Amino acid sequence: MSFLRQPDAFRWHDCGVPLAVANISAMLGHGSDTNPLRIAFDFANQRINERTRLSASAPNHVATPSSVRSGPPEAKYEETRRLLQVSKRITLDSFHTAVRCRPGIVFIQDSLAFMGVMLCFIHFVCQAKRETQNDQELNMSLCLVFGPDEIAWADVAGYLNHLVRLRPVTDRLVQCAKQGIWLKKAGEGKPLPEDFSIRGLVWAYFAFCPGWFDTDEDKDWLRNVEMASTHTARADRALYYGLRLAFETPYLSFDSTSCTFSTDPVLAPSNTTQTLQPLRTNTADLPAQRAVPGPNAQLSPPSSAPASSASDGDYVHVPRPTKQAQTAPAPKTWATVVKTGSTPMKAARLTKPKLGTDNMRVVDP
Repeated sequence: MSFLRQPDAFRWHDCGVPLAVANISAMLGHGSDTNPLRIAFDFANQRINERTRLSASAPNHVATPSSVRSGPPEAKYEETRRLLQVSKRITLDSFHTAVRCRPGIVFIQDSLAFMGVMLCFIHFVCQAKRETQNDQELNMSLCLVFGPDEIAWADVAGYLNHLVRLRPVTDRLVQCAKQGIWLKKAGEGKPLPEDFSIRGLVWAYFAFCPGWFDTDEDKDWLRNVEMASTHTARADRALYYGLRLAFETPYLSFDSTSCTFSTDPVLAPSNTTQTLQPLRTNTADLPAQRAVPGPNAQLSPPSSAPASSASDGDYVHVPRPTKQAQTAPAPKTWATVVKTGSTPMKAARLTKPKLGTDNMRVVDP
């Protein structure tokens, strides 16, 4: 967990998605049927599936709210509870580290995959909380394991606002988020590399529209090769779930006039129930690139703003201190020797210092 102290040195682009998936898996008890978060998610999936009538995507086993009462024996309960609390703390610390990191273009680009996965998970947690509100015990168990109230929403809004400066929010993006529909039409768009990492997980049953992975292209190519449009697609993904959270939960709000996210603790929850389905974009795909993008930024601020505005505040410019010339001591002459009465000196001879003394390094000519 050293990356929590040095987030700039962490390889978010390569390790962010595995970190998110591993943390979430630990909170779910790695698939345990008695895990309270897993039981709440199964129940929420059942309710959503019944409402959207997508029987083909229903899980094989759906736990009922009463299953939460038949948990592990009392001797194992405390240990299980402790492990869940540790998993929750690591998950929250990782997420908060990302949203609080210095908002430069390179970091925003590298963290988009991690943020897209985490915002997708948090969105489903909020949906599960709403689906279980009629069962007090199940709802309480969900909030104890991972409650939305524990998230630093002000930092989430700040991250999204920095992203908006690099990737403006379009009208279609807002409309799709309000309606809870995909950003792409059927047959359009391609899965992002991180989509294969969360495909089929209990909290991602409704994260993708039907047929999202039905493509004739090589799956290994889609998993490992990023196109030039991948960064914009990831930015739209993060903004989409940010908008869904703003429109469907009381934790975030979005001002369409200024295109800014904010937190409003007195905002009432939305009374409109929206179905869970992911996103798409109308932007045309750009030519593919064989190499996975590294630190080269693909996102850029709007043309109306100067190109350096997104990173000018990332550094503090300190003037280089001026070096003072050192004056060599005046050499001793016979005149000074006679005047001071000191012992005559021979011409100074340079000698090579011994290794290990005075921490000096000798460089032979």
